[in-house]
Amino acid sequence: MLSRLLAMSLLLACTAQLQAEPLIRDGDVTISRAEFERIVAGWSGEMRRSAANDEGDRLELIGMAVMNKRLAQSAEKITEQDDPDAYWELRFKQQRVNSNFMVKRFVDTLEIPDMSELAEERYTTEKDKYALVPEQRLTSHILFVCPPGQCDREPVREQARDVLQQLRDGADFGEMVEKYSGDPGSKKKGGLYDKWFRLGEKGVEPRYTGGAFDIAEEGQYSDLVETQFGVHIIRLDGIKPEHYLPFEEVKERIERALGAEFTKLAMTDFEQSMMITEDARIDGSVMEEIFAPYKTDD
Repeated sequence: MLSRLLAMSLLLACTAQLQAEPLIRDGDVTISRAEFERIVAGWSGEMRRSAANDEGDRLELIGMAVMNKRLAQSAEKITEQDDPDAYWELRFKQQRVNSNFMVKRFVDTLEIPDMSELAEERYTTEKDKYALVPEQRLTSHILFVCPPGQCDREPVREQARDVLQQLRDGADFGEMVEKYSGDPGSKKKGGLYDKWFRLGEKGVEPRYTGGAFDIAEEGQYSDLVETQFGVHIIRLDGIKPEHYLPFEEVKERIERALGAEFTKLAMTDFEQSMMITEDARIDGSVMEEIFAPYKTDD
């Protein structure tokens, strides 16, 4: 019985020793199993698959892990006596990393309260901000191509004015598009600019949207509109009136905005709690020595 207990004790001791042994040892660099598992978890999926299926790739990635740790350990050996500039540069960079990490950790672990009731209130008080959908318009156009500096626009304007008058007198728009438009994309669609847009829509030439919104009714034409591409005749094809989205459609967006506001305020309080306190002691004479070289005569 005693021999069995002794054997078990030796086995447990050996197991504990094996568990204490690092997974990787290369000179003064050691990586434990727990550390390496974290390293692998940080790799991309492709890197993990490569290491799992190809021993050559695995060895290369292990080599990178060892190299990174060896470099980090080398940095820790820099002393203020040997190289004060490098020493303090490293220490301040480490401080910034630690500081940013703690702020991120604070945000990641922050519990945001239920914002549903406040969201309803915000929907009522700031409806334009969260729920207003501005008027949108759909148009077709005829483009008389004339880039700036590449042609004389006056003859182009004269031709466009003549075509516009014909359209207002009842000429067929599709026929005019086929005959005169230099925009290949919309020409294939009978002149349709296949995009609903707001006034000042990003990605749409501002003067084009301005001309489109100057038209009073569907089916009517703009005056001549000049852009970087040339001279346009715009026809208004459709209007989606300004309206408000129902609360349920914007609830999630409002709650996200409220959550962001809450987080910002919480972060401000958190950072303030880390500021210097009233109990701090500052050696004024040493401070004067430090700032003496920077003083001016003013």
